[in-house]
Amino acid sequence: MQLFEQMRTRIHHYLLQKETSPLGVLRSSMYLDNANSIGILFDSTEQADREMILEYAERLKEKGKKVKLLAFFNNKLKSENFAFDHFNRQQLDWALRPQTREAIDFWEQPFDLLLCLSRKSMLPLDYIAARSKARFRVGPFTEKTFCYDLMIEQSDKKDLKAFIQQIEFYMKNMRPKLEAAAV
Repeated sequence: MQLFEQMRTRIHHYLLQKETSPLGVLRSSMYLDNANSIGILFDSTEQADREMILEYAERLKEKGKKVKLLAFFNNKLKSENFAFDHFNRQQLDWALRPQTREAIDFWEQPFDLLLCLSRKSMLPLDYIAARSKARFRVGPFTEKTFCYDLMIEQSDKKDLKAFIQQIEFYMKNMRPKLEAAAV
């Protein structure tokens, strides 16, 4: 069984690189304050994480941001009435790629900023981020450097709230100083 999963993962990585190479999306730095539209990808398996992300999305909306959410349930959850688009493990194809209409619509949206709010790299979320037409993509550290423009390494001991705080810190404070270069 483990060999089969390894094969599926390798095929997933191969197809992802093949599908993302010709995208030609214009990428550029984007700061949280300047972003008008924000896409939030997240692992919604744990209820506490889900509630925290919904609160964070609400705070962004209060600041005048247009926010779209897409959640992944890493289980076989039957469809419930959530206030956001979602998909689960059963809706992945044989190569572990999300194929729902919600996922495709999400990666087709040209967000100013895409935030993947997951403490660790997850194949379905990385896939959507890599396919995304967002100008700037932020997410957890992964070996697949083509998935995100800014990756935040998170220790296993920290919770989701700390991860969101780290993202906000970097998105607000990593502004380049516009000054002439010394010659």
